[in-house]
Amino acid sequence: MNTKYKAILFDLDGTLLDTAPDLIQACNYTLNRFGYPSLDEKIIRTKVTAGMREMLKLGVPEDKWDTARIDTDMRKCFADFYTEHICDKTKEFSGMDSLMEELHKNRIMTAVITNKYYDMAKKVLSKFNFSKNLELILGCDSLTHSKPHPEPILKALELLNISAKDALYVGDHLNDIKASIAAKTDSVAVLWGYGQNECPDIDTWGATYKADSIEDLKNIIFC
Repeated sequence: MNTKYKAILFDLDGTLLDTAPDLIQACNYTLNRFGYPSLDEKIIRTKVTAGMREMLKLGVPEDKWDTARIDTDMRKCFADFYTEHICDKTKEFSGMDSLMEELHKNRIMTAVITNKYYDMAKKVLSKFNFSKNLELILGCDSLTHSKPHPEPILKALELLNISAKDALYVGDHLNDIKASIAAKTDSVAVLWGYGQNECPDIDTWGATYKADSIEDLKNIIFC
């Protein structure tokens, strides 16, 4: 198969893996531990990509945000529970494993650039067969800046020893596309993830391509 790319760089949550169920479980567990009621899954999904703090704030009355220990005790509880149960319900998006295998067979490098903590990303990815072929994983704590800053993508290009024109970044959130544009790589905004819950007008993101399915993504990569 022909492709102009030497490497495909992936976001993690909402792009490679459907991690939302375990994040939602951790959020509600934490809220309950601190005396707050569980939230409906649809509500939490609006902030799944925004991080633990923003997810927790959905369940804490605004007038208690400064006193509820969201940034300390609650966040630690969330992180500890999530790390312990990081792959109870998480699944790869259907077709992702075969796409990753095809990339490997065609000697196209793959890497993950995520705003998840590195140890969390490494742990959840280790549960999936395709992770053995990843060249690189960069988390939000791997560098000084995280997405939408271009530093993680630029660092990945440096470590993979390729130029921006030889890489394609794939993500489900506006911040993924912003980082890709700033790093001067081509980008794909995928429609199966969580990013549109926060930034609904995907046509304004500025992505090079859009993919409604993993088959669409495959057709973009192998042109």
